[in-house]
Amino acid sequence: MLEPGLLLSILLILVVGKILGIAAERISLPSLVGELMTGIILGPMMLGIIHPALPGTEDPLRFLADLGIIFMMFLMGLSIDIESVMKTNARSAASITLIGAFLVFLFSTAIMVVVGMVLGQELYYSVIQGLLIGIGLTSTSTVIGFRYLSEIGDRFSNVFKTLVAVEITDGIFSIMALAVLLSIVGLVGNALQGNAINTSAFLSDVGWSTFRLFLLMLGFIIFVIKFGGVVTDWLLGVSRRSGEDQSIITLSLIVLFAVAALSDWLELTYVIGAFLAGAILAGSPFSSTVIEPRIKALGYGLFIPIFFAYTGITMDFGALLGGPSLYAPSIGLGVPFYLLLFVGLLVIVMGGKYLGTLAGCALTGGFKSVEPNRIGFSLMCAGEDALVIAGIGATVSLGGSPLITPQLLSIIGLVVIVSSLLAPIFIKWSFQEKGYAPTMAPKTSAGLNGKSKGKYKSL
Repeated sequence: MLEPGLLLSILLILVVGKILGIAAERISLPSLVGELMTGIILGPMMLGIIHPALPGTEDPLRFLADLGIIFMMFLMGLSIDIESVMKTNARSAASITLIGAFLVFLFSTAIMVVVGMVLGQELYYSVIQGLLIGIGLTSTSTVIGFRYLSEIGDRFSNVFKTLVAVEITDGIFSIMALAVLLSIVGLVGNALQGNAINTSAFLSDVGWSTFRLFLLMLGFIIFVIKFGGVVTDWLLGVSRRSGEDQSIITLSLIVLFAVAALSDWLELTYVIGAFLAGAILAGSPFSSTVIEPRIKALGYGLFIPIFFAYTGITMDFGALLGGPSLYAPSIGLGVPFYLLLFVGLLVIVMGGKYLGTLAGCALTGGFKSVEPNRIGFSLMCAGEDALVIAGIGATVSLGGSPLITPQLLSIIGLVVIVSSLLAPIFIKWSFQEKGYAPTMAPKTSAGLNGKSKGKYKSL
């Protein structure tokens, strides 16, 4: 039987989350900012109405939040048209993604390792923790950039099309990097059970596991491009004969949980499987017309808001001022390491993505003088996937400790919120040039494929 407390918690999260989500969108921020604030307001930090369960105890709200992760990854896979991105803006998008991700990943990991060592953590733990944070922060939110371009009617420019392609390549990179890291975490956990790590054997296992995972992912991408559409068209066609869209959605959910379960069995984790299931169905003719709208309604109507709110509930911004401090004689005060970590990660994320964009555009060429700035500022915002990946890390234990602590989860959430507040200022500034006019739709072409237009037409 459902507990009244759980039902009340869900009610409050949905009501307050909807109100704050709409308020955030009114000031050109992603709705997730409002949903995070919902958890912060309802959680222990403010009103204390909802509390996360104690470690080791069952938490039905956490279960619903985990379903939110599954639906987010599924929708991410649905939005990625692997075949089309190979045809348009692929080279520039890949360069921007890889260079920006490398800068963010490298410096985020480095600063995490330094802070971890200062806090007295084991080196291997600090390194893996840093790698996970680095992967999460490579995620980019393009929502603010898309929304601004849509508001000014600029939906056919090179900037807009590059943002579409970057969102796809960014998702592919993040999910592959996460899959490799989680595989390594499993190997480290197994090695620690023996209380001693055979370095040569461990590195050999990591190399083989990474290579095997790469082959699996590469084989899957080839399968999706060559055969995925044919298989899903046939399956969904059979389901379509019933004459009801519900049968298509049921089949889509069967594919989602079947691939997630298979992925977990192959030790790729259910999160990777949810993404791959979405990528399989992305090639279906029913993807943008039936599957994506209804799965979005289910996911964003219930499970995903609960995930972001639950993330806010587990945050503890007060902890940023606690812990060890760096004493500054010039001001006679100690500066908390967690606060320094937040500032450092914020600068790394926004600066790394901007510089990576400039370098990627310069490497590939074909951009007007003002376009790299506009693309770079549009990619400065940390994505909601950072919270998803951090949430995954909070459920993964290494040596008996969670990879992502509440303090780190709070820092990642704050980076997402603050970068979402700062990015619109830079974007608007980059478009304030004399004589600027939005790019008009080509007369002989729709400018973008139907799937991409359908995805962003409501922004």
